[in-house]
Amino acid sequence: MEAFTPAPERPVVVSGAEREARALSDEHFREAALLLHTRGWVVLRDAIPAGVAAAAEAAFDRIRRDCFASKEGDGWYQVARETQAVFWERNRRWRIFPKLRPPLSDPWIVANPFALALLRFSLGEDLYCKFVSSDTCLRGAEIQAPHRELGAGEQWETRALVVNVPMGPCGLDNGPLEVWYSGGHLWRNAALAAVGYGDDVQDGGNADAEALAAALPSRRITLDPGDVLVRDPGLLHRGTVNRTGAPRTMLTMAFFRAGEDHSYGDVRFSLDEPLFAALEPEVQALFAHAFAPSVHASADEQGAGAGDAPEGPGEPDQPRRPLVVEAHEARPEPPQDRR
Repeated sequence: MEAFTPAPERPVVVSGAEREARALSDEHFREAALLLHTRGWVVLRDAIPAGVAAAAEAAFDRIRRDCFASKEGDGWYQVARETQAVFWERNRRWRIFPKLRPPLSDPWIVANPFALALLRFSLGEDLYCKFVSSDTCLRGAEIQAPHRELGAGEQWETRALVVNVPMGPCGLDNGPLEVWYSGGHLWRNAALAAVGYGDDVQDGGNADAEALAAALPSRRITLDPGDVLVRDPGLLHRGTVNRTGAPRTMLTMAFFRAGEDHSYGDVRFSLDEPLFAALEPEVQALFAHAFAPSVHASADEQGAGAGDAPEGPGEPDQPRRPLVVEAHEARPEPPQDRR
């Protein structure tokens, strides 16, 4: 008899009938909701039609190549020449905010009906999408420190969830996301701070977080095109090492409960008024907070509205600053803490 029982992955495999109906069965929804709430993550296999996934992968490959060719120096928040994607790179990891045009703006990608049902269950019907970014890991990228992000750990109620959509295979050899079976999304920062523990560092060393993570079981999550990962940003996790010669990319979309926010990211890196107007209605609804603020709040309550400059990432809990991004213009370095 073994003292330790390994935990199975338990993905929810979406059926053809569920894709046709654009809704999970009651059994599958219950399974997914339980795993997301208790474990902090769930994989939805075959949640995107194969043709849509393939088209999105090809479109993102063009954007990624444009960013690679457009990079000048180490400036933060540069702009790709052809596709106008906002991007930055550190430690051989690229964060690219693609412009939301077809096929990347397809509802199957940005407003996936199965993921969105789970998001609404956890965050409420009036949730919104804060940003659409991506994580591309290249050969030579160092392993990240175990961390949590997006201001997790300040309250019991779930304030945000992240949806990852692979833009190509994410296998064990090309830098998969590692997650810990630790209930990290339920950890409270006040208790951690009281014993001098912090896990804000991503692209740097954190011996304290490494030591704690070594006492907890983990899994490296593999994804194929068409899969969707829904996770709590408070889940202890990290990016691992890409041992292949090909980039590994996942779209990263952050969804917040109404009234919650964070300084990192801006939807207007990916959308402007014409692009917003061209979105399908179910996708538009997720970004109306930035382009139709009167739907959600008065101008005073909402803050910057459509037509205002996007805002750069400020220190957490500090006022954000206006950011007008121009091609290849170097930006002040954002803080290491990008929770």
